[in-house]
This record gives sequence, C-alpha cells and structure tokens, in this order.
Amino acid sequence: MRNVTSRTGAMALPVVLSLLLMGGCASLNPSLEPPRISMVSMTQQPTRDMETVFQLELRLINPNDVPLSLKGIDCRLEINDSTIASGVSNQAAELPALGTLVYPVTVYASASDFIILMVRLMADGHRSPEDFELTYRLAGRVFLADAIPGLNRLNFASEGDLLKLIEPPQP
Repeated sequence: MRNVTSRTGAMALPVVLSLLLMGGCASLNPSLEPPRISMVSMTQQPTRDMETVFQLELRLINPNDVPLSLKGIDCRLEINDSTIASGVSNQAAELPALGTLVYPVTVYASASDFIILMVRLMADGHRSPEDFELTYRLAGRVFLADAIPGLNRLNFASEGDLLKLIEPPQP
C-alpha cells in the first residue's frame, strides 16, 4: 500500500508544480490592454521605382499600470478604406506605465495602390470640398520583448482624419 501511495505522490508532484507555475506566470503577466496608437505625422521619403516610402511617427499611449518593453511593431495603413502601405520596425523601446512615447515606423506603398486610391478619389470628386474626406485606419500588432513568444502580441487599430495631420505651409 505504501508503494502505491509513494508512486501516486510522485506522479502528482509534477502536475501540482505545473499548475503552480502556470498560475504564477499568469499573475506575472496580467491581462494587458493594447496601447492606444495614433498617427502624429507622415513624411514622404525619396521615391524609388514603383515604390513610395513614408516615415510615420506614431503616438503610443500605455493605458496599463505597468511599463511595456517593446520589441517592435507591425502595421498597415489604409486611406479611405484602401490599403495603401505597410511596414515593420524592430526598434526596441520602453513605453512607461500610464505614459506615452512617439515611435517611428517606415511603411512602404506600391504605385498601383496609389493609382487605385486616386481613381477612387476622382470618382468621388462630385462632392463639394467641405464634404471631402481623407480618413485613415492604422492597424497592426505591437510585439513585447519580455513575454512568451506567440503570446507577445497586442493587436491595435485606430482611425483618424488625415487632413488634420497636414500642416499648411507657413507664409
């Protein structure tokens, strides 16, 4: 009888330890909210062949009470519901708890995507200038440096008015 009890105890020990470790890991990485992300600026870089390059400056706001160590970001930019550009950045950064930072991402756009957008905008050209809209949608994933691979992603999406980002030339 004692042999059966010791074997059962020996078999139960790894299960109990696994449950404790899983519970411990869950408490170390509480449910995180993704950062709120908006576009601060969009600057066109030199164009090459059939590709246009933009440097985006993204405002990341951390709604969590713990800092986020960023490993990188993957994003896609849509304008008026047309995918225009996408890109990634592997720049490490520390997003402070309940804080903010500006994060650069280079995105790439093909000329064909711009042609499609221009055709759609011209087809919409019958509207008056005050009704003209140029909306953007930014979507993607933020990758965390100190999380388990596969569980280190926080999805995000944001929308805005691209015309509000364009600054008129100074006289």
